[in-house]
Amino acid sequence: MQIVNSNSPPTSVTKSTAELVEKVKSGVVHIVHTINGERAASGTGFMVNGYLVTNYHVAYQAPRDSIVLLRTYDSDQILLDGIQLTCKDFLNTVTTTSDERNYDYIVFDIPDLRKKELYNFSFGNPHKQRIGDSVLFLGYPLDHLNLVCHMGIISSFYKSKMVDIIQIDGSVNASNSGGPLIDLETSEVIGIITRKATGLTQMFKKLRLIIQENIQFLHHQNSQGAIFIGQFNPVQGMVANQEQILQLTYEIERSANVGIGYAFSVKEIKNDNIFYTEE
Repeated sequence: MQIVNSNSPPTSVTKSTAELVEKVKSGVVHIVHTINGERAASGTGFMVNGYLVTNYHVAYQAPRDSIVLLRTYDSDQILLDGIQLTCKDFLNTVTTTSDERNYDYIVFDIPDLRKKELYNFSFGNPHKQRIGDSVLFLGYPLDHLNLVCHMGIISSFYKSKMVDIIQIDGSVNASNSGGPLIDLETSEVIGIITRKATGLTQMFKKLRLIIQENIQFLHHQNSQGAIFIGQFNPVQGMVANQEQILQLTYEIERSANVGIGYAFSVKEIKNDNIFYTEE
């Protein structure tokens, strides 16, 4: 009995990037966690054989009291709308996972998504790719409510704790996490976009440590005896200033883009039998 992929793409090479995007865009899902109607966290996912695939950390690092919205390219680009689930109900639809210390993926079986006529991707073979091959990734980066397309090239392959990593010379940003890394010739998914990493990461960590030490020092000084100018406590003012700078570092790092991103190979997830049907 042969096991076949139920969503095998046409064998012909895609004629253009625009045509590829037009073909697959409905299968890219925006996953938004909201609290009191405001976005608290977000990421990207994609459909395979009726299942929603994304990063494990997109689902499990979100607030547990959030409402999850599942949006597609044709959702309202101004309003937060979409299929709505409590975070608990969302997590109750999980079928399989690999946590972020491993392949960082999670798969959901959500009936309301199955009912929609969305494009369903197939998994390709990452081992057929070469350094220098062009790739495409779609998602909802940063604060976008609209689908965004990026292209890049594969700049490296390597292992991290036995996980196969595909390094991309392309514009990966926060909330691209969980999106599909697509082979331009076959439209197959060869990787799952994960967190971007930049050369600034360690510098931001050092900067935050310095700022946190400043805040601790100021709190200590204030505890030794507060000094007021009129009714104003300048030490508390400096603490507030340092805390604002600390928050600003997160926003700057989040928006910083040095054009390098990473995807986890689909080598592991493509072997999960939930994605295949018997023929």
